[in-house]
Amino acid sequence: MPLQALADHAAKHGHPRPVAGACVVALEASFDFRTSEYARLFDQSDATAFQHPIWLDALYRQLAPRRGAEKVVVTGRDRETGELLFLLPLLRRRKSGVILLEATDLGVSDYAAPVCDRRFRAEAGLAPDVRAVLPAFDTLRIRPVRGEHVAAWQFFLGGDAVRQDFSAHAVMLSPDFGAWRENALAPSFRKMLDRKKKRFLKQDGASVRLLRDDGELRDAIAAIARLRAGRFEGDLIQSGYVADFYARIAAEGSAAGLSRTYAIALGGEPIGFAFGLTHAGNFNYLLIGCDYDAHGRHSPGLILYDSMIEDWIASGGKIFDFTIGDEAFKKEFGTAETAIYEISDCATWRGRLARAGLAAREGLRRMRETRKDG
Repeated sequence: MPLQALADHAAKHGHPRPVAGACVVALEASFDFRTSEYARLFDQSDATAFQHPIWLDALYRQLAPRRGAEKVVVTGRDRETGELLFLLPLLRRRKSGVILLEATDLGVSDYAAPVCDRRFRAEAGLAPDVRAVLPAFDTLRIRPVRGEHVAAWQFFLGGDAVRQDFSAHAVMLSPDFGAWRENALAPSFRKMLDRKKKRFLKQDGASVRLLRDDGELRDAIAAIARLRAGRFEGDLIQSGYVADFYARIAAEGSAAGLSRTYAIALGGEPIGFAFGLTHAGNFNYLLIGCDYDAHGRHSPGLILYDSMIEDWIASGGKIFDFTIGDEAFKKEFGTAETAIYEISDCATWRGRLARAGLAAREGLRRMRETRKDG
């Protein structure tokens, strides 16, 4: 069965949870992600930082209403004790006349994952109960999904998994920053980076530091939005409500150990910022904004990445994840590629028509790109 690997893993980690017959599945539209029961489930799961209580609470409260998205939360609880055993964070919205049931993506979440207690044993009879409580929809779309979460999503919701034409990129770290650089970075890149970093940090008021003050953190997100203006097509942070979302995560997440925001300065004045999420030894890089027009010669972005990795290693970090997107600079830091998937299904003829239209548009886009490359 698709969740057999999850069940096998659960059996190896202590006391298994009740099987499907002892599990009550429900739709809980008013579920509160800031409760201790969700914090416990999250801590005992293999979910990612994008399912953290602070992240999901802010996404459902701030982003979902602005995007016309309805909160859909499916829970599985122990029939006798009411203990939360698994949770599926979802959204439902209308797009181009089609009702879409999707993961909590909205363009800001890099990894979609169900939140399941590692000790929970799932049986095939549970899947129909999950699908029975779902609200009506035309199309199911769960993305972006890492390979290790595909089977669990398909078990609960069904659908076909298709690998996307982009990947995620992360690098394993070691306890010694210098030794890690020796092994991970190409000699030519390492020497170039050393030269730029040394030259930059010799200047008056040059520094890279981790921000902790609430006001500084919120100002940093606003500065990232300004510094990125006009640089990236469809950059969501240019919308005020998205910037407000990130500012909340930066401030609340810093105190809770979910987020880290760095500033690079010259002459005592900031010239760039970078922001990411942290969870279970992973740093998930998300946003950067630098004054490249005035300070591009210093390569402030590369200095920031290198300094962030150094600080993350010093903090006991195990992985630096540049997340999704195939920008060339990521390989310079010794990253390995991770496949990303989308899981989709159609429940109605409207969904099937929309899926066929999307496939046709995608095929046309690829054909144009092939001709252009040729």
